[in-house]
Amino acid sequence: MNLSRSLKTSPVRWLALPVLAVALFYLTTGMRSLEVGYGGYAVYGATRALAITTGTLAALSAWEAGRLRAGQVWRRTSARGRITVAFGALRPVLLLTAVVDVTALSLAAVHAGAVPHFADLPMILALGVVQIAFLVVGFGVGCVVPRALAAPLVLIAVTLWLVLPPTLETPWVRYLTGVPTDAPTLTDTWDPAVLLAPPLLAAGAALAVVALAVAGRSRLLRVGIAATVLVGAAVPAQALVADAGYEAPTVPRTSAQTCSGEAPRICVPGELSGSLPTLRAAAEQTLPALAQAGIETPTSIENASVDAELGERAWRIHLDPPVTRQRAINAIATALIPRAPECTDLPDGFGVPSSGPLRIWLLRAAGVSEERAARSGSAQARQTAAEVRTTSREDQLRWVRGQMELLSSCDPEVLTEAAR
Repeated sequence: MNLSRSLKTSPVRWLALPVLAVALFYLTTGMRSLEVGYGGYAVYGATRALAITTGTLAALSAWEAGRLRAGQVWRRTSARGRITVAFGALRPVLLLTAVVDVTALSLAAVHAGAVPHFADLPMILALGVVQIAFLVVGFGVGCVVPRALAAPLVLIAVTLWLVLPPTLETPWVRYLTGVPTDAPTLTDTWDPAVLLAPPLLAAGAALAVVALAVAGRSRLLRVGIAATVLVGAAVPAQALVADAGYEAPTVPRTSAQTCSGEAPRICVPGELSGSLPTLRAAAEQTLPALAQAGIETPTSIENASVDAELGERAWRIHLDPPVTRQRAINAIATALIPRAPECTDLPDGFGVPSSGPLRIWLLRAAGVSEERAARSGSAQARQTAAEVRTTSREDQLRWVRGQMELLSSCDPEVLTEAAR
């Protein structure tokens, strides 16, 4: 049966528009919170939107298999020809999957104002493998369960698998679904293990279904091979993400940065190269004021991953587009604030110090107005910073060094003493 004849008898022809509409609805609502100018955001937004439609596509696959089951096609088909028959029945669903994916990715790229780069390809490929695997699994369910039951069963099961894991207390389960829980950034991208685990598990499930269909004449042998394949995929997939926490594991992006000038040298990801003049102007305004307050001028200012190694006397900033002058000033002025450490050994509910007082002090020292700096902390933080600014320069610098050590510490005694 050719594709046109398959489409005439397939429910794809009247479900295509609703499926596409659902994907685009979740795409537009999900990307409202993302900044523009980075292709990775397009992949993230499209992937999360397409996860909602994957259950419906798998249910359509189960329905198509149910039609073959009702027509007793498998009784008249040799094991060698089952794959060909199944592929022919799945062509309308595969076509709809391709249309939905391409449309969602294209519109996501338009919304993000950037085309996905080569580095974003692994996530797209992982999504494709997961989708195809669910179509195969859905088809397998439709071959053994009446289609009136198989379609809703597959729809519910696949949708729950894709959307429910992020709500579970066991964090690593969410990284087996193929649906990203956190967007990549201009400085960090997904860890390869997070990208590999979902397609590995999904491919194992799909191959297990294929093994049940074509592997020998003995039912026991087919079940044994299928179980071996599934376990052989599930165990390494789980091992890849077993240590992952609630925040998605990331690695620094390897793409080259764009740099300009000296003293200090300013470096940003390529997507932010247009912001270099703004950052240079902010640095020329901010750094002399900080130097007058006793803060040593950096040799470089880099918008880089927190996991990337920087040179001596380099300041790390983090900015997303659009980079305005005020955002650039704030980022440079507060670059000295250390990243909060992951104090896993501290008891639950143990208080951690606030960076508010140090943030306000740095902003004021950089020449930011009192009114604008006050927005960066609580009333208590504003009062503390104001009191410190009334002391001598030496005392202020001693306090700054103490705050930086405190914000980097996981020592319970140090934190308890500071809280008094």
